Amino acid sequence: MTEAHSFRILEFYSGIGGMHYAFNESGHQGSILQAFDINTTANEVYAHNHGKKHLSQRNIEAVKMEVYDKHQADVWLMSPPCQP
Repeated sequence: MTEAHSFRILEFYSGIGGMHYAFNESGHQGSILQAFDINTTANEVYAHNHGKKHLSQRNIEAVKMEVYDKHQADVWLMSPPCQP
């Protein structure tokens, strides 16, 4: 029997952590390495739901590629805002 792969995950537009929750419920193994969102209120809720250890309050457009590369993530989760 093969060992299950543990995914290394970055979460963009993390909001209140819905994608984080969905991944946890998926049955796959993995960990969120860093979650990015610019919204202060959403980040407060995210921190309440999932902790703030890996939470980064910033605009992802201003993050340098090196920040993404250092994590060597297998999966990028996104929940971008839907306003026009």
